[in-house]
Amino acid sequence: MIKPAMMRLPNLFRLFAMLVLLTVATGCAGPAPSPASLPNEGLLSAAGFKTIAADTPQRKRHLESLPPDQVTAVQLTGKHYYVFPDVTKSRLFVGTPKEYQAYLALRTRNGLPNPPPQDWGAAKLDRTLEAQDQTRSQLSARISAWLSLMPVL
Repeated sequence: MIKPAMMRLPNLFRLFAMLVLLTVATGCAGPAPSPASLPNEGLLSAAGFKTIAADTPQRKRHLESLPPDQVTAVQLTGKHYYVFPDVTKSRLFVGTPKEYQAYLALRTRNGLPNPPPQDWGAAKLDRTLEAQDQTRSQLSARISAWLSLMPVL
């Protein structure tokens, strides 16, 4: 005759194994990563965007002035560009409209929603205001230097 204590041991083992499997199964059934969590940097590189290191104070200021985690339209010397700041790695992804269209196609292929179209008028205005601010800053520095050279009356 089989002893009752010996019958409980396999039942306890089965119960323990089922609990472990249940725990593992629920852990694996967690939410899938959202498509938005795909790295933008990888898609931008695959689309042909070039990286520029923010290795000067002017580039660092420009990098930090851009909206984070989004591609922004800019206009420089009459040409259109799209830029994406990577502040943590101090670099800027820069692409032309051709690379931007390739980026949008990659997003679509990966099931990601595309951002709204860029407003080139706003991009041109931002660039103009930035140039005016730089001109004012340079003029202010020149005036200060000139005033410091003048004799005190």
